Amino acid sequence: MAYPAFLVCLCPDSRLLQTRLERLLTLHKPEGGGERQRFVFWGDEALPPAFWEHLTLLGLFAQPKAVILRKSEALPAKVLDEQLSPVLAAAAAPDGRALRPAILPLVCLECGFERGRPKVPAHIQRLPFYTLAQQFSLLDVTPPLSESGIASYIKEEAARLGLRLNAGELSRLAAVLPPDAALISAETAKLALLRNEDGQLPEDAVNAVDTARELSVFEMIRIVQYHKRAPELWKRLLEDKLSGETSVFGFIALLLREARLLWQSLMGPPPELSPQATAQKQQAARNLGPGGIARLWDIALHAEKGIKSGERSPEQAFEMLAADLFMLFARAGRRSPL
Repeated sequence: MAYPAFLVCLCPDSRLLQTRLERLLTLHKPEGGGERQRFVFWGDEALPPAFWEHLTLLGLFAQPKAVILRKSEALPAKVLDEQLSPVLAAAAAPDGRALRPAILPLVCLECGFERGRPKVPAHIQRLPFYTLAQQFSLLDVTPPLSESGIASYIKEEAARLGLRLNAGELSRLAAVLPPDAALISAETAKLALLRNEDGQLPEDAVNAVDTARELSVFEMIRIVQYHKRAPELWKRLLEDKLSGETSVFGFIALLLREARLLWQSLMGPPPELSPQATAQKQQAARNLGPGGIARLWDIALHAEKGIKSGERSPEQAFEMLAADLFMLFARAGRRSPL
């Protein structure tokens, strides 16, 4: 069996990326069967010496392993160019083939997509390891969910959890959930807890999803505008939004979808939401007005452009996005931010 020297995995959605990594590890199992040891490192943290050791050295018993580098786009350009590229180039060289069955490096670029293609930062595209990946077909691309793919993904997750959704429930969930696989999986799992012995949901159970999704976007703005401990909560909310695997691009996608729902609530046709959510959306849309809703798109796309162009780190882009949202809703008045 031919093993790749390394793989560069491009996917902006953490949940879809995890699923794809599992499939790649199944596809490239060791020759003798069994599983690879997995060692996961993160590019938004300083890489420890153990990363380089696992990447270049076999263990005492030479057990096959996968060395997974998440968020490698966050690494300093110098590390990518002067340290990572030479190691991966050596693995791809003829004299590096002996290690291929034993060590499988998986370099994850969790960048956004544009027009159906990954938007890889220009400085990464020029790096030797990326050029090698293009040359030897070592790029593994997993696109994010599209608006049209939301229903299919909900259906897959529901089937995996033993949840039987009728056509109306599926349509309603597809209307309120954003194209974020991690969020869809979490909300579907919550609903699965409510299913009966036949896998069906109680009547109107899907209405609870509106509230859960609403908090994920605008709870930050509500608290910052109305709470006496605003500075402390502002800092905590920023940290919460950037912690774990919650991507800034996922938040941007959520914000863009929210902008579309607000526009529909103001200009028609109205979105398919619960009566309570419909009333909230209409009030918020009236407060913002057409110009304010259009400004939501500007804020989201400006943050996305800053990250993709390399002008700002994801953390900087999110902080500016949050500040712009705060100013927008402050100008719209404090009657009802949502």
